[in-house]
Amino acid sequence: MNEHILEAIPELEQDIPPTDFMVRNFWEPLAWGLGIALVLIGLLLWLYLRRRGSKAPVLPSPRELAERALDKLAEEQPPLRESSLRLSMILRSFLTGQTQDPALYETHEEFSRRMDALSSVPRDCQFATRSLLEHLVELKYAGNSEQDPQLVRGLIEQARSVIADITRAQVQEAATAAEIAKVTKNSAR
Repeated sequence: MNEHILEAIPELEQDIPPTDFMVRNFWEPLAWGLGIALVLIGLLLWLYLRRRGSKAPVLPSPRELAERALDKLAEEQPPLRESSLRLSMILRSFLTGQTQDPALYETHEEFSRRMDALSSVPRDCQFATRSLLEHLVELKYAGNSEQDPQLVRGLIEQARSVIADITRAQVQEAATAAEIAKVTKNSAR
């Protein structure tokens, strides 16, 4: 039995030189390495350009948000008290976003007592803004929950007007400030 096992083992050839097992072509592994490197660089470049191309979406301005909310309120036509509450929130949210006035985070009493209330609102728009907010407070606390579509539409249009006036005045103030800075810079030369 042991004799058959010895016959089954093949014999190795003695005359194979070690150089036959070495890579004869230097360029073949180099080409493979460069090919893999190019594929990886292409993949990284594609990922970079894809990530760079996907910019964050532009957030709507406080005015756009207020306009949308006013449109929704105009469609729904809730009772007078609810309309005044929602209009007050829309206007206060706009003021907080547009002028950084903390009106949204205050009660009406806190807002009324604050000496610098609406100081960041353009001077020409402060009276109309304060008047509208005061009128909304009166309606809010009057407890009147009846429907008055004409009054609600009038309040919505008044809020639209205040929002547009504030935005327009801020643009004009920014343009004036830029012009003054330009003149000041030119006169400093």
